[in-house]
Amino acid sequence: MSTSTTDREIHRTRAGIEIDASADTVYRALTDVADWPLLYPWIAHTETLSQQGQDDEVKFWAVRPGPEGGLRIWTSRRTLDPVALRMDFAQQGSVGPIKELGGTWDFLPRPDGGCRVVSGHWFTTDADPAETAGELDRHGGLQMRTLKSKTEQPGSLTSDVIRVEDRAVLAGSVASVHARLLDALPWRDGEESAWFGTQDGAPTVQIEHGGHTLVQKLLTPPAPAELYRRRWRLVEAPGGVLVTADVLAVAPAGRDRVLAMATNDVRSALALAGQR
Repeated sequence: MSTSTTDREIHRTRAGIEIDASADTVYRALTDVADWPLLYPWIAHTETLSQQGQDDEVKFWAVRPGPEGGLRIWTSRRTLDPVALRMDFAQQGSVGPIKELGGTWDFLPRPDGGCRVVSGHWFTTDADPAETAGELDRHGGLQMRTLKSKTEQPGSLTSDVIRVEDRAVLAGSVASVHARLLDALPWRDGEESAWFGTQDGAPTVQIEHGGHTLVQKLLTPPAPAELYRRRWRLVEAPGGVLVTADVLAVAPAGRDRVLAMATNDVRSALALAGQR
C-alpha cells in the first residue's frame, strides 16, 4: 500500500452488485444528488455548492442508519463522466475516524440490458483500519442494495413522487424571514446546521444552510406517505423576500390524500414565513 500526503497508510475496499436496470438509468440515479433524499431514505438534504463542467462539490446531510444513529454531514468533490458511466469522488475533511476518503463508481452494461455496479474506495484512518473497512463495507452494502431496489422498481423515484411548490414575495429582509422560520421550528442548541427535534408530536430533523435555506424532514412520515420533507428557500426580491416553499413526498398508495396534504402544507409553510 502507498502513503498519502499526510503519511497515513492508504487502505482500500471494493464492492459490486448486479442490477436489472440499464447502466445509464442506474448511473443517473446515483449521480443526480438533488434526488438523493428519494434514493436513500437516510439522506435528509443535499446542496450543490459549486459546479464547473463535469466537476462539482456537494454537501450532504444524513441521518445515520442503524443502531448508532445520529447525524452525519460531509462535503464531496465529484467528477462525472456520463459517457464512460463513471464517477470519481473525494470527501472533503475528516468524518469520525476516517481522515480521508475517496473512490470511484463504475456502471458496466450487461448484454441483457442490466448492469454491474462496482465501487472502489480508498481511505486513511487513525483507528483500526479493519474496523473502519468493516463500517465502510456495511454502509456500502446498504447503499448498493438500496440502489438496486430503487432502480429495479423505480416507482419510488418517479410515479410515486409528489412535489408541490408555491412562492410569494413577503415584506422584510432575508435575515428577518429566516429568523422567523427558525423561531417556528424546533429549538436548536447553538449554531448547528442540522439538529433533531419534534414538531406536532412527530420526530424531525431540521437543516439550515447559508442563511437562505431551511429544511425539515419528518422522520416518521404522516401516513400513507413513505417520505415527507418541507423546504423554504429565501432570495432577495423587489419589495422584500421571495420565499419558495415546497414539499417532497413519496406515496406508493393514497396519492390523492398525500397530494392534498402537501398542497395544504405548502400554503401553511408560506403563511409561517409571513407571520409577524
